Amino acid sequence: MGVINLLKSKTKYLKSSQAVFIYVALLYLLFMFNQTKFVPGGGNGGNSKKDLKFLLILCGGTGTQGSKQASDLGRQIRQAEVMLKSAVLFTKKRLHFHVIADSKKLFGRLVNRTTGWPEGFKKKIRFTMHDVWYPEEREDMRSMFRVCATERLFVPDMFPSMDKAIYIDTDLIFMRPPEDLWSFFDDFSSSHIAAMAPCMYHYGSERNKVPYYGETGLNAGIMHMHLDRMRDIPDGWIGATMAMHDKYKKRIKLADQDILNILFSFYPEKLYELPCEWNYRVWLCSQGGNKCPGAEENGVSILHGNALAFVKGNEMKIQTVFEAFEQFQLGVDSIEQLHTQIVAGLGKVDREDLPSKCKAVPGIDKILLGEMEKHLQQRKNP
Repeated sequence: MGVINLLKSKTKYLKSSQAVFIYVALLYLLFMFNQTKFVPGGGNGGNSKKDLKFLLILCGGTGTQGSKQASDLGRQIRQAEVMLKSAVLFTKKRLHFHVIADSKKLFGRLVNRTTGWPEGFKKKIRFTMHDVWYPEEREDMRSMFRVCATERLFVPDMFPSMDKAIYIDTDLIFMRPPEDLWSFFDDFSSSHIAAMAPCMYHYGSERNKVPYYGETGLNAGIMHMHLDRMRDIPDGWIGATMAMHDKYKKRIKLADQDILNILFSFYPEKLYELPCEWNYRVWLCSQGGNKCPGAEENGVSILHGNALAFVKGNEMKIQTVFEAFEQFQLGVDSIEQLHTQIVAGLGKVDREDLPSKCKAVPGIDKILLGEMEKHLQQRKNP
């Protein structure tokens, strides 16, 4: 503001209309320069080094695959709001979401969903927008599969000073604190550069035409990224992933997920495998049983609504959890009330025989709620 006062003090010396114009223009430019980025609940955020960093990607338009519903921005924003709500509900840390978006309007739509939250929850979360970026020679990958689905492959070079972050899809629900997910970085050996959970579907079938990691492949909806190590692999991260893309381009169906599977099929020692309960999807309970022993033993840690499972209406056990979180009001309802609502909704699926293949799995309600119930028990007996 000192510069503005100085300019004001000099106005008596501005005699010509040209000088007045220059003065006004300088004031305007100074005003615009001092405007903070549209980051409600953000600001400098204190010591950002202590923030847990997550990466989200939001883009409009349609890609080469998927229905209109799959690309619907309204659905993506709804799901992202639920994901954010679940994250702040369980966390005791500060979460920094780096949102890679193709428009400020889209970024604003997401952030505005949190502006009405109570201050105690808003202070747990911080947003920063980043523009979508593709190397000039790779612009054709922007619409591959779904718009910007491949953007995450370029993240290590987009954030050269960032050491670690977790990429997450928007269609996730945390059933326990996000810091527990972050803690897997502590389990990395010196050779690990990333972590993902097993896919346990698709890659062992005839539909798949590419090499894949392990016995069942990897699902890329959640990915720990040790970015400094990723940048240091031979040929660099982009060089390595693009080599896989170029070699198998005609056989790739699932864009970045296929590319990551191909890469880690050649370098399995660089991948830390997350337990399957940290990325529990519809395919793990709708194919004639529960395919994730860890979820049966411990409960689901993150529920992933891929294949439109949160909104399509054909898997109501999973959609019921999403709808309960969506209706839940931070600062108004208690987590105990949320649990009660989910239990009632899951029971309704059985009583009214609503569409669901997962309901045939013995103990599916306990699988879905096991981690949440542990959290409730810890609240009662800290």
